[in-house]
Amino acid sequence: MIGRIIFGIIGVAIGFSFVVYTHPIVDNTTRIGFAERYLGAAGTYVFYKIMGVIIIFVSLLVMIGVGDMIYNSVLGTLKPISGNQ
Repeated sequence: MIGRIIFGIIGVAIGFSFVVYTHPIVDNTTRIGFAERYLGAAGTYVFYKIMGVIIIFVSLLVMIGVGDMIYNSVLGTLKPISGNQ
């Protein structure tokens, strides 16, 4: 329980930093070619903002426990194959 909350808070902080500090992130890294091609001239900035929102959303799902239910329903049938029973 506590681990999920800590993971969620860290994930929300990372996602928030992607959304707020997009410009410094792009300045310190390179532009993403496929993002520029498919999302337009400022595609790298849009890509980082979308990634930040997705990280926030997934972190909140994990924090409230819905992430486990989704994981088990989607990938639950693969557990016997992986050896973790």
